[in-house]
Formats: sequence, structure tokens, C-alpha cells
Amino acid sequence: MSIHIKLYFMIKFILPIIVFIAAVYGISYLWNNSSAKGKKMIALSLIIALIIGLSLTIYLIFDQ
Repeated sequence: MSIHIKLYFMIKFILPIIVFIAAVYGISYLWNNSSAKGKKMIALSLIIALIIGLSLTIYLIFDQ
């Protein structure tokens, strides 16, 4: 297996898993250490990020 294939595999599969785990850990840490107003802001930010992520995913799937 060449270095190019290994690098491609890492970027495509392993890196998103690591980023997801870090994001979940960071969000849970911030959630536990924030006030009620901070929790509302975190929830609003996550909803907006979810909408943008879904829109971008749908756009990239159907843009061919």
C-alpha cells in the first residue's frame, strides 16, 4: 500500500472520526460549565450548524 493511499484513507475516514470525537467532548465540556443563557446559545449554535451542514451536504450530493 503506497503512502498516497494511506494518506487518502486517513484524510477520508480517520480524520473525520477524530474531529467528531473532539467536537462531542468539547461541546459536552462547554455544556456542563455554562449557565442557562450559555446553554441556550450553545443549542442555537448547534441548530444553525446542523442546518448549514445538511444544506451543504444536500448541495454537494446533487451538484453534478
